Order: sequence, then structure tokens, then C-alpha cells
Amino acid sequence: MFKSVTLEISLKPFKQTDDAYISSVCKKVFTQWQALLKDRESISIMLWTADGSEILDYAGRLEDEFEWCRFLGVANRPMIKEGEHPSISSYARKQDYMENAPKMTYAILKKIVDTFKEEGKNAFPRSTIRVGATFDIGPEFAISDFKYNRHNEICSGEQIEQLGFIDATARLNADDRYYASYPCGIPEGEPFGRFLGKQANCFLKDMGFDYLWLSNGLGYSANPWQKTGKIFDGEKYYPERLAFTKERVFEFWKLFREGCPDIPIETRGTNNSVGIDFASDAVPLYDIYNANLNITAPPNSPWAALNDDYGLEMMGHMTRVAELPNEHFPFRYYLHDPWFINSPWYDRYDSTPCDIYLPMAISRIDEEGRVMTANKFNILSVDNSYGNMPDACANEPLPHFLKAEKDSPDEPAPFVWIYPVREYTTSCDSELLREMNTGDNFISSAINDGFPLCCVTSTDNFLRHSISIYKKSTLISPAPESDEILHKLQEFAKEGIGVIIYASAARLKQIPDFCNLTKINIETESASALRKAAENYGWCILHEKKVDNIKPPTIAISRFENAHFISVYNANTTTDTLLHTPLGAPILLGCETEIKDGFASYRFARAEHRECRVFVEQQSGVISCREQAPGNNYYRRAIFIKGLKDATVRLFSEPNCPFDASNGKSKLYRFVLDERFHELEDDVYGKYLLGEHIDGDIYFIMGRPEVK
Repeated sequence: MFKSVTLEISLKPFKQTDDAYISSVCKKVFTQWQALLKDRESISIMLWTADGSEILDYAGRLEDEFEWCRFLGVANRPMIKEGEHPSISSYARKQDYMENAPKMTYAILKKIVDTFKEEGKNAFPRSTIRVGATFDIGPEFAISDFKYNRHNEICSGEQIEQLGFIDATARLNADDRYYASYPCGIPEGEPFGRFLGKQANCFLKDMGFDYLWLSNGLGYSANPWQKTGKIFDGEKYYPERLAFTKERVFEFWKLFREGCPDIPIETRGTNNSVGIDFASDAVPLYDIYNANLNITAPPNSPWAALNDDYGLEMMGHMTRVAELPNEHFPFRYYLHDPWFINSPWYDRYDSTPCDIYLPMAISRIDEEGRVMTANKFNILSVDNSYGNMPDACANEPLPHFLKAEKDSPDEPAPFVWIYPVREYTTSCDSELLREMNTGDNFISSAINDGFPLCCVTSTDNFLRHSISIYKKSTLISPAPESDEILHKLQEFAKEGIGVIIYASAARLKQIPDFCNLTKINIETESASALRKAAENYGWCILHEKKVDNIKPPTIAISRFENAHFISVYNANTTTDTLLHTPLGAPILLGCETEIKDGFASYRFARAEHRECRVFVEQQSGVISCREQAPGNNYYRRAIFIKGLKDATVRLFSEPNCPFDASNGKSKLYRFVLDERFHELEDDVYGKYLLGEHIDGDIYFIMGRPEVK
């Protein structure tokens, strides 16, 4: 359940800055999202005021004006010229988002912050209301004289049209300008981290902000969108730079906390993974998480929406939540873009919930063996590039947010990734850099190839777990970095649990063969090798493509209330997907499937999220599985299954419910129990109904938990 919901918003909706207009905008935000916000422990508003330069420049004077996010396009690019057609790229020319946009002062900003808190408390008196500020490292969001004129020396990172990104490890040149925390100016060589911390501490407290969001990799990498950096240039690794770079990245956090010791920090992170970030830029995530910095782990990146790479989004997110610095497990959804004239719900997701159900299927297993899912939800953003907040773009995805929350996994998924956060990010092994980089990219590609991986635990947590946690799962691991992990995998494999280890040939040679083990050479085998390996444990996922070189469906298979849930993003809706599991062919609720040689065949829509409680062993035919009204007060659910032919059928009920199978209804509309079915208790899958040699149609009926 989402304990916390954050609505991100720019200043663009505040097209007038009088008190009444400010109040009306704040009220609309809370009213528009009332169904999502009610009953939350915490509700936050995250303000995209500018790009953070309003913090860097802050001099403690409320009457000062500041640059804000008042443009369409890259704010630090030239303005569109008179006579140029407005269709010119927003990355080449910026344009005003409205005529005569208002001036913004720190006093107005403080008024907006105060009003959000007041209106939020009026609307949701039992919730904690917070307002957060934002800081971005790049040139996109607001004009920055600090970054791109006075102190361009700090922008040594990734380039956008010759404009750099802030490198958090940079040192500042001296200046004599008055700043709130540096009244005599910046001394030569002042670390950027300490300067930002001191300025943020003054600014946030004066404005009434409750926390600060560090965007686009700040504190992690100056190249947050790339897989290259100071340690890896795309071809060569530079391990001799590892210790110094790692120390400098961690130093940023210590210096920032010197200047800003108490205010909570939330982070966006990079578009990549723990392993890729360390191999390219020496990001010591384990140390950062365990340094008591009062920070929140990064959420899933918006990369899926931007370039159709759901594998990278899913893989990267799992690596960053395998361990957590605190109890917050974030999920972020890209609804509107307040800068670049796109609203992903419409123009990137086709008005479908593919980027809701897939990342919301991700779960982690904590140190006590409990399954944990996202409990902190951010929406970027509730306003579009023109400062409008269309009701339709809130109302259309809203039911999917709530359903994804309701169906959050409550037990380990069929495949669990054992991820070495600590081993990777504390390593001094130059060979391991290539291993972690190649391995994480392999898993990303495997997910893009249709491998249904959506559950993770860290190696440190895994060592604390009993075998009972994983009795329904197959374990996926890179070559273990410790004998302890390897021995535990061997022990579990002896008890019947499947183990898949992926690594380079050299590392695989060091892994002894044992029962239930499959090895994958990531140097020579393709991404489909992971799907192929899963067949050794009864899981078969095949794709029949009508066109070569198209992406197969991206799939997540999770478990909730004793059911499997299949969530899908389908890049090409002509592709057929054939599924078979250790329990039989999965018959998805609300669907018809053609059975082909024992496989259930589906042609998925762009996005799917389907419950599965029915598994069938049958060679051919068409099976339908649909919910029906039970028609009485004894049974709560009735699932009608049609088209069975000499089938072995397994039926899984919700927990703690009486359940039966019926072959029809009597004249009084009572279900007639089907004596061909009997209850079975399996050591792996628990209780279910089993029927053999079943023909025709049946009802699967579940009673109310309180009815005996």
C-alpha cells in the first residue's frame, strides 16, 4: 500500500500570482487527485520551481526575482527568433509557455508553499502534508546564470548541445557575490557539495520546504543518461581511477550533510543500474545507503517512456531496491512533462497502463524474508507543458494506479534475482567491473526479450533466508562473489530449487556443476538464453513474431493472494505469446486462449494485467475463462471455464476461502459440485483443486472467508 503519495508540479499553473489565484490552483490539485490521496499517511507536493539555481543564487531576500521554468524546451538554449516557425525543435529553440508570464519572487514562492500546506491540510486533515523543492544538474528547466556563466567550471558532465551537467564532485572558482550562506562570496576551491548544502539549508528553511529532491543523478553520476563515465569510456575500463572517484562521490554526500544536516533528501538517480553506475562512475551505493544520510532510494527511471526500454527500467530499479536506506520503496510514474510538450499517458503510452503494472509488479525480499512492494508513489507531473491540468489525464490512469496498488505482490515471484549490491559497490577488483557491467546489461536485455523477472533480494538478505521462502521460485544469480552464497545456492538446489547462474566464461569455470543448476555464458549467449534456461524448471515462454527484428512482449509474473498475475507491455500487437508453466498452461481471467501443443497462446494488447488461478494440461482446443456473478450469498466469486477436453485442471483459490468446482447449476440456481475434483495439498504450491480427464465447462467457486 502507498503510505506516501507525491504530486509533482511546476510553477506554470500559477499564471497569476495573487492570493486568490494561488489558492485556486492548490485546491484544484488536491480535488483532482482526491481518490488517490485519501487515507494516505503522507501527501507531498514537489515543486519544480526552476532548475535549482534559485537555491544556488539565494541571497536571503524575499523580494528578489528569480528565473523559473517558464519556457517550452531547453531553457538555456537561444530563444526562438522572430520569423522562425514555431515547429522548430524545442531542443534547438526555447519558446515562452504563455504570453506575459508572471514574474516570480521568493516571497511569491513562499506564499505558494504555505498555501499548498494550508489547502492540503484542509482537504486531508489526517494526513501529513509536505512540500518539497527540486534541484537539477542540467540546462533544460530554467535559465541558469550560475551554471552556464559564472560557474561553468562545475559542469563537466554529460553534454546537451554544448551545455554540461553538474558534476557533484566539482570544486568552485572564487567569486565575491553575496549569498545567503556565503555573504563574502565563494572561496576558491570550495567543494560544490558543501556550497549546495549550506545554500539549500538556508533556502529550504526560509521558504518552508520540508525536503529536497536531487534530480538526474546528482550525488551519483554526472553522466546519468549514459553507460559511460570516468571509469569506463565505452571501450576501456580505468580501474586506476576507481578509488579516487569513489571517494569523491561519497565525499559529496558528507560535505552536503555538513551544510544541510537535517532536511530529508529524495533522489532521482540515474537511468542505469547499481552495477553499471559503479563500473562507469564508481558510484558507491552500498556506502551511501548505509551512511545514515537521511535519503530515499531512487525510483524507477522514466527511460521506458522515453525510448521503449522497459528492460533497463525494470532491471535498474530492482538493483537499487535490493537494499534500501530506510523503509521507503519508491515508484514514479511519468504522466506529464512540464517542459518538453509531451504527456506520456497519451503520446508515449497510447493511453494504456503498461508503465504502471510492469514496474508495480516489482517486489523485494527484505532481511526477514518479507515481500515488500512500492509504498511511496510519485507522479511526474500533474501539470503539462502549458501549465494546464486536464481532468481526463488524471481520471484515465487513476483506476490503474489503484488496481496496481491493490494487486501488489505478497509472496516471492516465480523468478527471484539474487543481487550483490555490497559486493559490486565495495569492490576493488578491476575484472569485476566488466562482469557487473556486462551482467546487468544481459539481465536488461533478457527482460526486453520476455523473461519475466520482477523480484529481487540482496545477497546479504539472501544469506539470512530459509529455503521455505523460495519453494515456488527459481533463483537467478551472477557468479557468486563469496563461497557462502555459492554454498547456499547449492543447498537450495539439492532441495529441488532451480538455480541459474550467469557470468563470463572465466567466472563460470570457477562454479562447480551441481543438480538443478543451469549456467549461462553472457559473453557468447544471447538474451534469449535466460528464457531457454527457464524451460529446465518447467517455464516455457515462446514468441511467434509476424515480422523479424521486433521486440517481444515484456512480461512480469508476480503472485498475490495465491494467484499469479501477468503484466505485459507488448511492443507489437501482432506477436503471439505461448506460455506453459510447471502447473500447466495458464488460463488468464477475462481471456480466451487457443491451446497449441499444450501451450496457452495469447495475442496481448499493448498493455495487459491479468489474474490467473486456472492451469490446464490439454493438447488443443480453445478455452475461455471469465468471471461471473455467483448468484447467491454463500459464494463470493464464480469463474466460468469453458472448452475443456480431457484436461487436467488445477484451480487456486484466494487464501482462507472455501472453494469448490461445479459442473453447473440446479433449477434453484445452486451450484452442483463436481465430484471429479478433489483438494490436493502440494509441498510446493499448497492447497488447490485438481481434476483429471475433465471435459466441457466448469465453474470455479470461492466462498466468503467468514463462511464455513
